This record gives sequence, structure tokens and C-alpha cells, in this order.
Amino acid sequence: MSESKQPAVTIKKWVWRALFTSTMIPLLLVETALVAVYFVSNDEIRDANLNYLQSQSSSELNLAMLREAKSLSQQLEQVQNLSRGLGAQAGELAMGDAGTGVASREVARHASLPSGVWASQQTADNQGSGFYPDLPGLEQDIPMALRMTAVDPIMRSVVSSHSAVVQSFVTMADCYVRLFPYVDLASLVPADHDCRDFSFFYLAAPETNPSRNTIWTDIYEDPAGNGWMTSAVSPFYSEQGEFLGVAGVDMTLDVIVNQVLAMELPWQGFAMLFDAEGRSLAVPRAGEQLLSLLPLELPDANDLQEEDVIRPAQLELKGHDVFKRLAPRILEQRRGLESVNVAGAVYKLAWERLPGNGWIMLSMVEESAVFFRTAEIGRNFQLVGMALVGGLILFYFSFFILMSWRTHHISRRLSLPLAELRERLHRIGMGADVESAGDSGIVELDDANATAEEMYQRLRQTQRELQSSERRLLDSLEASGDSLWEMDIPARIVQIHPNLWKMLGASGHEPLAMREMDFDRLIHPEDLEQVHALRHKIITTYGESCECQYRMRAPQEEDLLQIEAMGMSEAGMDAGTGKAGDMSLQQRSMAVDDGGVQEGGAQEGDEREGGTRWVLLSSRGRVVSWDAEGNALKAAGMHIRIR
Repeated sequence: MSESKQPAVTIKKWVWRALFTSTMIPLLLVETALVAVYFVSNDEIRDANLNYLQSQSSSELNLAMLREAKSLSQQLEQVQNLSRGLGAQAGELAMGDAGTGVASREVARHASLPSGVWASQQTADNQGSGFYPDLPGLEQDIPMALRMTAVDPIMRSVVSSHSAVVQSFVTMADCYVRLFPYVDLASLVPADHDCRDFSFFYLAAPETNPSRNTIWTDIYEDPAGNGWMTSAVSPFYSEQGEFLGVAGVDMTLDVIVNQVLAMELPWQGFAMLFDAEGRSLAVPRAGEQLLSLLPLELPDANDLQEEDVIRPAQLELKGHDVFKRLAPRILEQRRGLESVNVAGAVYKLAWERLPGNGWIMLSMVEESAVFFRTAEIGRNFQLVGMALVGGLILFYFSFFILMSWRTHHISRRLSLPLAELRERLHRIGMGADVESAGDSGIVELDDANATAEEMYQRLRQTQRELQSSERRLLDSLEASGDSLWEMDIPARIVQIHPNLWKMLGASGHEPLAMREMDFDRLIHPEDLEQVHALRHKIITTYGESCECQYRMRAPQEEDLLQIEAMGMSEAGMDAGTGKAGDMSLQQRSMAVDDGGVQEGGAQEGDEREGGTRWVLLSSRGRVVSWDAEGNALKAAGMHIRIR
């Protein structure tokens, strides 16, 4: 009840008036607008920085690739120039005068061997090695071979002029080989070694290189046992256009890989080298791990090859899932920049084609590393936003404290009448007497109190009528001797009025709830079929009352022991679940008197069979409860003793 009389208003109008007087809506609009402006501007700034850094990173990555590609291209071009110069010198020596003198020490260190080859021996003056195989159909031109010993100083100069060059060679058209540094070819190479079977010769020969360009071989296994290598090979011809042989400069694969690994790319990226067909020439360890590549085995230096052995490609752009989509563009375009997905992470992919031999340098760098600075800027903006939101939370916390102080009288005007109404409803539910409530000054609360008062009066009237009806029913039931029953259909539990045990002449202390199968044991075996038919008809017939007659006996001691063992107590309680049926509790209050059944009345209508006392009953009943799907839940009815 309120402390003072006030004009009655609706709760909605009263609360809205209080909120508007506290300027709640303007404050919320202003603060929401400020937060929205901040976050929108934050997104715009972050996107602008992201776009700028993307542009800068792409440009920086392209410049890094261009710089490294140019550096490698210059080195390869230098090696090509060395190969061309060596070829020109070798051509002049091959076309020299046959009478040109050769140093006696050179003549002395060359000789024919029992295997038929003509080869040189090693000396202490760091000369090259020569090898003339014994091939059928080819005659050894020893004077020409001696003249070619003059190319040793040139090959020595070629090897020493560039760190990437490991050896140089001159191979004549008749398979005479001149090699520097010295290698004991006579002991390493078979006597019938045919250079025409190797890519360093046939790729530069007129049949495959009619334009007489300097070519780069695939990665092949060096017949001299130096492992995987590639060669810049230049053909040389006579003045009359006769093909005389090839001059080559060898670079081992390790040199190329080390060159690629030494490249300094931004954001911890790495570079790979591919030939013009998209086959890998050099893949660093980081690339092998990222792309799940198996490392290539190094060839055995003691396992010399008698024919060209091309190194298998560790990676092919057209066949790998990561590069398959971009392979045509990479092989066709001179340079480019794309994004690829590798194991759930996005990588920037940049490539540059080398002009000299068409090789492709390709770099990969993770986008998260590229955009690290953008992420850092975003985190800074996020911290500012969190500080702003924290300030707003602190402001509204203080604001709500003020609002709670101002709305204290509102809560009192609402909470006290509602508490009184709740207490009255609780007492009404408990069946206690309640007093009428006074006016609260709020229309809705006064209406609720009036409705509660009306409900209270109706419940009291209904309670009195139910009590009167219950008394009449119990009086009639006790006078007639009939018995009520209920059945929980899903659980198959039968709940019984104590009058049944009266009619059967039992003690009156039998259970008021029992299982259907236990109840059936008390029915005459000849009547069970019609009892089951009655139950089935009751369960399957909607709203129709059914009736049948059958004989039944009182439960004996062994029946009661079995029922008790199965968990059904005298009070109708299921010992397994701890639940009791509603009707069993109601029927417990209607138990028979201690006097029991009159002896004379119990004999009427009885049948005797083998010492068992059977009583003829009539049972009628019907379903009184269904679930939402229309399945029968509960049946109820009455047992009537037929006199």
C-alpha cells in the first residue's frame, strides 16, 4: 500500500514520464552516435592503411624480385659470355696450323693406353686433362688433340674468373674432351664413352641448335662425378661452317641453390628457380617444407653414367596443386604478382623471367608478415576504442547510480503493492483467509487486486461445493459398498479403492496400487480373457464406457509378498521411483474401519472352488485422459459387487 494518495495513472505512462524527465533518449542517441562515428572512422583509416601497405608491399616485393633476378641474370650472362669466349678460342686452336709446336712436356704427359683411349696424366703444374675415347668409326686425331692442350690456360682463367663456375670443358665433334680442373678421365670414364649421348653436347649441336646460340642445359648428372650441374654451352664452327665442337662452363646445382638461398627478400620470404618449362631448378629448404616436397638424393660420385641422366624435377608448376591454376600465367608472362593459399595460409607470389635463358625466379611470402604493420596499427586503434568504450561504461555506471537515486520512490510505489499482492495470492493458493487490499494509486495494481479478490471469493465458493460433493460421494460409496479404480495405462499400474478389498473379504491393509499383472492373478482364470478384452476396448475406444463381469479373490499372503518384493507399498508408493499416484493418496484417506467386513455379508454371491473364495464383480470404465497425440494415458471406473 502506498504511503500517500496520488492520482491514478497507468504504469506505462508513469515509467515513460520518468525516463523522459531523466533525458535518457538524448544521452543514448548522442553516445551511440559518437561510438558509431569512431568505429566507422577507425574502419576507414584501417582500410586506407591496408590498401596503402598492400600497394607498397607489392611494389617492394616486385622491386626485390627484380633486383635479385637482375643480379642472377647478370651472373648467368657473365657465364654465358665466358662460354662464348672459350668457344671462340677453342675454334681458333682447332683450325690452327697442324705444324704448330706443342710443348714437349704436354706431349710427354699424353699417351695411348691399353684400353685404346688416348689420355693425359696429372702433373704438378695444374694443367687440364684430355681424353680421347676409343669409339668405332671415329679415328683419333692426335695432332689436333695436342693443339687443344693450348686451351688449358683459357679454361683456367674461365674457372678462376667467376665463383659460380666449378669447371670448364671443350668437347670436339669426334668426342675428344678437354677438361679443367684436372680429372683422371681415363680411370673414371669408360673407354667407349660417347659424348654425343649427353645434353651438354647434343643440345648445342647443329641438329638442335641451328641458330648457334649459347644454351643452358637441364640439371644433369656430371659424367665426371661432380654431381648435379647445369652448363652454359656454346658451339664453335670453322670458317667454312663446319661444326667443330662445343665449349662449356659448368655450374653445380649447389651453387645455384646457394645463390637462391642467399637472396634477401623482405618479410622472411624465399625464392625458387624454375626453367622455362616450369620445372624446378632450385628450391630452398623452406620451400620444401611449405610445399611438402621430398628432398632430392645426391648422386653417388662413384656411380658414373654412360649416358645423359637428367635430374628429376622436384617441383613442376603445372602439376602442383598450389601453382596449377597460375601455371599458364607464370609461364607466359614476364613478371606478375598473385595470391595463393597454402595449408590455410595466404601467400604473396611474385615472379620474374630472366631474359637470357628464360628461367623463372619465383618468390613466396606470407601475407600475415606483409601486413604485420597494418595489424599493429589496427591493434592500436582497437586499444583506443576499448578505452573509449571503457569510459562510456564508467560514465553510464555513474549515470545509473544517479538514476537509481532519482527513481527510488518509483520502486517503492511498485514493489510494496506487488509484494502485498504476491502474499495475498500465496495465501489464497494455500487456502488461507485473506483480507481485502486497499487502493495503491496505480490503475493496473488496483485492477489486479480486484481480480485477485474476485478469484478468492470464487475459489472459496468452489471449495465449499467440492467439499459438499465429496462428502455426498463418500457417503454414497460407503453405503453402496462399491469400489473406484484408476489405471496408469503407459506404466500399467492399477490404483484401487479400499472398498474392493472389503468386497473380497480381505483384511483392508492390502496395497492400494499394484501392477496390472499382479492384479490379474487375483481374477478367476476363466474370466481373464474377457477382462483383457474389456481393457483393450476401454483403451482403444474414445470416450465410451464399457462393462464386464468376472470373479475375483482376495490376495493371499504369497501374493502380498510378491507385490511387496516388486516395489509396491501399501500406500500405493512405487519404491523404485519414489512416486505415488494421485488417486492412491486420495483413496488412502478413505480406508476401511478396523472392524473389517461383516461375516454374513461376505458370504453372499460367493463361489467355492478348491477352498478359494471367489466374488462375482461387475467392472465398468472408460479412458479419462489422453496425450497430445491422442494416446490413452489414464482409465477410470468402478467395481460393483453383484449380490
